[in-house]
Amino acid sequence: MTQPKKYLRRIIDGSFLLQCIKRPYREFYAKESVEFEGGGTLQILNLTESKGRSPRCDVVLYDEESEAEEDAYMAAESILDGSDIGLTIHASTPVKGSKFEDNHTTLRLREVTTGHELIFSREYDEITFLIDTPAKRAKYEEKKRVWPPWYFRQELQCKFELRSGAVFRNVVYTPVPDWLWAAIEHQPLLSGIDWNPVSGHWLCSIKWSPDMKNVVVMEERPLGFGYTHELSMEMYNLIRPYYMRGNKLVCEDGGTNDAFVKWLKEMDANNPWSGERSLKYEEWDTAGVNKLNAAQFIMQNGIVIWVDEVMFEVLSKMIKDLHWDPDATEPKLAKDKATSPHALDGFLHAISKLNRMDNVIEVSRFY
Repeated sequence: MTQPKKYLRRIIDGSFLLQCIKRPYREFYAKESVEFEGGGTLQILNLTESKGRSPRCDVVLYDEESEAEEDAYMAAESILDGSDIGLTIHASTPVKGSKFEDNHTTLRLREVTTGHELIFSREYDEITFLIDTPAKRAKYEEKKRVWPPWYFRQELQCKFELRSGAVFRNVVYTPVPDWLWAAIEHQPLLSGIDWNPVSGHWLCSIKWSPDMKNVVVMEERPLGFGYTHELSMEMYNLIRPYYMRGNKLVCEDGGTNDAFVKWLKEMDANNPWSGERSLKYEEWDTAGVNKLNAAQFIMQNGIVIWVDEVMFEVLSKMIKDLHWDPDATEPKLAKDKATSPHALDGFLHAISKLNRMDNVIEVSRFY
C-alpha cells in the first residue's frame, strides 16, 4: 500500500464508521489512524520490518498477504501479543509458495482438528453483482479464453498457482500403481543428501523404472541439524545403509559442505563393511546451473515423477512450488527461502548422473 492516508479515507467515507469517530472527525483525513467514540482505533500501516515490531492491537487484517515480505511478516507476528481477542484475518489472491499459502495450509489442518470452519473463498462467478449483466458475463468468458489457464485459476477461481508456472508438469501425487511397483521392485535404491546446518540436512531416495521414464520417490528423511561437531554416530548409522548392499548415494560437496563431506569420509573409513559401496560426491555451483541441469533432465526427457503427497508431504509441496525466477534474464530456478527444508535438493542429488550412470564412461570431444 503506497498511500495509507488515502486508503483510510476510502474505508471511512464508505461505511458507518464515519459516525463513530471522535470529533472533530475530519481530522482523520490527515492521519493514518482514527479513534472511535466507544474506544478503540483503526490504523493502517505500510508493513515493513521496523514498523511491524512496535504496534499492539486486538485484530489484524493482512490484505494481499501473498505479497508480504518474509522479514516484515515475521516481525509483525508479535502484534497480537497480550491481546485477549487475538483475531487474525488473512485475505489475498492465492499464490503458491507464499506466506499466504503457508497460513492457508495451517488453517486447513486446524479445521480438521477443531471442526470449525476457518477458510472462506468465493470464486468470481459466484459473486452475483460481478456477472449480473450480459456484458459482465461476456467479459468473464473473454478472460477465460484469453488469460493463461494458471492465471485465470489464480485470479478468478481461488486456486493456488505459481505465477510463472510450475517447472515440473509430469507429476503424479497419488499412490504408486501396482504395475509400477512390479517394474521397480528389483531396481537399486538411489539416494541424495543435501547439507544445511540451519534448516536441516535432508536425504531423499528414489527408484527408476527400467525404461527410465518414471522416477518414484521412495523416502524423504530429515537427518537432523547442526554443524560437523554436532553430528553423531546415530546420524551416520542412518546414512550408511543407503550406499551399501547395492544401494547408491550422492552427497552435496563443495564450499561450506566440505566439512560435512570430510566428516562422512572419516566415518566411512571406520565402517567395517567389506562389500561393495557406492558413495559419491558432487559439487553444485552457487549460480544454480547444476541444479537447473538436474531439473531439465527430467523436463526434456518426458520423465514422470511419482510422489505420494500423503506420505511425502514436504517433498511433494516443494516439487509443486518449484518455479522459474521471473526476474532472471535466462532460465533459472527461483531460489528457496533460507529457512525452507532442503528436501528438493536431496531429490535432485538422488537423480544425479553419478547415480544413474555408475558404469558408464563419458567421452569428451575436443574442438
